[in-house]
Amino acid sequence: MKTIANVLGVARSHLHERVHRPTAARGSYCKAADEELLPLIRRLVDERPTYGYRRVTALVNRVLAAERASRRPTTSASSGS
Repeated sequence: MKTIANVLGVARSHLHERVHRPTAARGSYCKAADEELLPLIRRLVDERPTYGYRRVTALVNRVLAAERASRRPTTSASSGS
């Protein structure tokens, strides 16, 4: 272990602790905003089953951008001739 620690440039105690430390399980990922997007994602995947995650992500972003644009108040520029 001394040779490995020297090659890596770390202390032997650190390397020993790292090797023998039990790994902690990660918790599941859950974000509140995901619940809002899930029906949209499922609909898009059902409509286009051959699309991968990148194309589905692009579609989701496009739909969300269109929704934001439709909710944005329009300002009409009047020409004061």
